[in-house]
Amino acid sequence: MNNNVSEIYVFIITGILLFGLLAGFIIFFVVAYYKKQQQNSREKQLLQTKFNEDLLTSTIEIQEKAFDDISRELHDNVGQQLSAASIYLNLLMQEAGQDQNVKLQTCREIISNSLQDIRHISQTLLGDKITQVGFIASLRLELSKINKLGIGSATLHTSDESLELDPRKEIILFRIVQEAVNNATKHAPESEIHISIQKEEDQLKISIKDTGQGFDTSSNEKAGVGLINMESRAKTIGAQFTLTSKLKEGTQINIIL
Repeated sequence: MNNNVSEIYVFIITGILLFGLLAGFIIFFVVAYYKKQQQNSREKQLLQTKFNEDLLTSTIEIQEKAFDDISRELHDNVGQQLSAASIYLNLLMQEAGQDQNVKLQTCREIISNSLQDIRHISQTLLGDKITQVGFIASLRLELSKINKLGIGSATLHTSDESLELDPRKEIILFRIVQEAVNNATKHAPESEIHISIQKEEDQLKISIKDTGQGFDTSSNEKAGVGLINMESRAKTIGAQFTLTSKLKEGTQINIIL
């Protein structure tokens, strides 16, 4: 009888141990499988993030290459043709009468102003020129064009006139501000544009605020190409990008690098 009871106990204990080992194996397998799935998911996310970053970088590089090509085309072809037209007008003015001279002088002034505008546009499109002149100086040139053309009133306030940045970040930040200013003048030509650039310890804070018509940020208009470009550019240099806007109250863009 005692032998039978002992055998039963041994059988029960053996069964419990085997069940425990089996349960432990199953738990180990499930945990290992779960961890492997998490690792695969993280690696997939990292690959997707890297792909998105590379795609954004490539897109911006292509855009900058296009800007450079357009800049050189304006400078080398259109600019030269306008210069030639201006020289030809000078020759005509020497041979023309007084009445015709007045009209030719007006034409020459128009061509001269157009030539200056083309040279300025060419400079702001050329990325190398931006890094040569500097971020702040390039912005001041851009805003002076806005004020000169009368398509808006733009001001720039900065705590550091000689701000030095990585050349790539410098160009990208300039393009973001340029896009924001162009959007403001396009949708509300009479608006005031105020740009503030402040350096605080290890952060650079840029604020672009306009008094234009604004828009509803919850509508599809928020996903416009211009805004997507600005957000994408900011992402490539690790900058925080936020936009707030209300109808009839203008728009404000904040960038923190």
